[in-house]
Amino acid sequence: MNILKRTAALTAAALLCIISSPRIPSAAAGSGYIITEPAAEKSGVLTLDDGQQWYRVNSFEDDGEYIITVKDGSGREVIFTASDSEASEYIWRYYRRIMVSSVTPRYTSLNTRSFSLCCHENELYTASSWWTEGDCMWEYVGGSLRYTENGSFSYLKYNEDSSEPFSCTENASEAAQVSLYSRGGQLGRCIKVQPHAESYVLEGSGYAAPRFTAELSPPDMTVDSIRWFADGEEQSCASLTFTADTLRDRPAGTHYVSCLIEGHDSSGIHYRERSEDALFVIAKGVIPDSVLTFSDLHEQYDLISTAIGDVMKQTGGYIPSLVICTGDMVHGPTMDKDSLLERYYPRIVSRLGGLDAVFVSGNHDSGAAASAMSAAAGLGAENNTDGGGTIFRGGSPAASANGRNSRYAKGLIVYGLNFEAAETERDGLTAYSYENALSGLEAFLKKTAADYKGELVIISTHSGLHVLGIQPESVSSYSGRLSSWIGENQYNVSRSCDMAQLINSYAEKYGMDIMYLFGHDHSRQEAEILMTEGDTLVSTADYYERSYSSQPLHFTYANSGYLSTSIGSADAHFSFIYRDGDKFGFDRFRAADGRIFHEDIPAKNLFTAEEAQPATTQTATAAKTAVTTASTKKTDSPLTGSTRIKLVPLVIAAAALLLSRKKKNK
Repeated sequence: MNILKRTAALTAAALLCIISSPRIPSAAAGSGYIITEPAAEKSGVLTLDDGQQWYRVNSFEDDGEYIITVKDGSGREVIFTASDSEASEYIWRYYRRIMVSSVTPRYTSLNTRSFSLCCHENELYTASSWWTEGDCMWEYVGGSLRYTENGSFSYLKYNEDSSEPFSCTENASEAAQVSLYSRGGQLGRCIKVQPHAESYVLEGSGYAAPRFTAELSPPDMTVDSIRWFADGEEQSCASLTFTADTLRDRPAGTHYVSCLIEGHDSSGIHYRERSEDALFVIAKGVIPDSVLTFSDLHEQYDLISTAIGDVMKQTGGYIPSLVICTGDMVHGPTMDKDSLLERYYPRIVSRLGGLDAVFVSGNHDSGAAASAMSAAAGLGAENNTDGGGTIFRGGSPAASANGRNSRYAKGLIVYGLNFEAAETERDGLTAYSYENALSGLEAFLKKTAADYKGELVIISTHSGLHVLGIQPESVSSYSGRLSSWIGENQYNVSRSCDMAQLINSYAEKYGMDIMYLFGHDHSRQEAEILMTEGDTLVSTADYYERSYSSQPLHFTYANSGYLSTSIGSADAHFSFIYRDGDKFGFDRFRAADGRIFHEDIPAKNLFTAEEAQPATTQTATAAKTAVTTASTKKTDSPLTGSTRIKLVPLVIAAAALLLSRKKKNK
């Protein structure tokens, strides 16, 4: 789905959220629940009177249509139907509210065209009219239909001898035996491990044909068909492992591999799932000490691949040496660790194309999951907790041994500050302050300063340091002023001024190149910010007292880029940062239309450690030629909108082959 279609779909979902939010139910006159008998059911296929066939599945999926059946005393399946004097309907649409704050209660609904399946205080209704609080969720659990309301469970109960056969019960043993039937492009999910590229390859290196494998769940399901696709064209392969010979000997660029799997199991559950489009990268080389970073994905994982491809187009086929995902990888109320690791992380990996990546949590994510993902990358993560820690250290033995493209990022160190690090308690309620994060960050800065060799130190975090609406650069995407203190405490984190002062002190005392990169503010309509040394940062002292302080920056303070299109001012932005001699290039890409906003940031140091040479098949002369050609492209300044010449970072790859780096004399 392209960006415009995806945006339209999510906008429609947001409107549905407003219409169908949780309320206290009220019974509609003359309405209730009855049974309808299907024409036939066999081997998990439900056939209706008009010949339609629906297939048994094992879970609800967002925005899916379902027929719900229950078993009567003879073992027949009959259809759960809502009815009144005007209509009888049994096709239910499932909706999970996602376009909400991370602290919003979880909510799902089941609706036909005329009826809403509602349960309140263990009573069953066909309509709702008043608001209620807390989690309100319909779930399919262990063959029963369960409703959660403010922590209490109710189960659908069926009594075929009653004039009102359907009711609710708190006793799980009394729950009706329920089956779900669906149709359409996706049935039950069956892909446990998404196909993905193990690593990038080099143009002209004679690389072997890449192999892609899908692992299934349940593993004993009967596979009815497997279809593989490379760049949209179907391939002649019907096994779970696909060797993509068609992708050999290609020029530098990006390619996509996916599969469509259909099957069933012995209990009559049917599966049909299309995998993620797995990115396969053919590169000319790696840009040393470069970072592709973004925040606020909100499940638009296709934009990761788009971002990698855009960097390669701009650099003539070269890739970044590290990817940093800075929070809000999912939608809705904060996702638990297991769901993020089992369902969503594999989708992200598929889109990375084998490039090294580390992760930081946002307010919608689990910090424990983000730390686990960074640790699993094996790139120098240390002292990692739910609140974060060091997630990449380019000069570490782990990064040198385990890195692929990140072997060429010895001049980078990344500290991940998960969103949980800002959570604290005030008067028995959750509040947001950096008071518990300061000691961990100071320990990191102290250790880094003790052995500092001129690396670029990135503090990657979801939450910012400035006061929304008071910081002069805090404006809407249309350059309009934001209201002072707009948003809640999680956007104006207490003791931000102390955090900024701590970073400033190390940047100034030790001459460290530090960048603080954040996300999050797009849902408050704020345009992206890029501030450098000498600019004045206005930071929160105490949110509840509306107190703040100002200080000149000795580090770079900027957005990672809102790489989604679905909430607030998010506009498919990501950032590409690279060392360019005695300065850093900071390119903000907009994936939606290909525009690039460029800024040069003076470096205080040149990295002095011996570096690995960039993986490349080009000579230094050829790389310089590519730079000369590409550098004629014009881009816009993010601050003035003026046109300027952009220095493409391929010059770094060429220079690294010829020159050793020396620390700048002060």
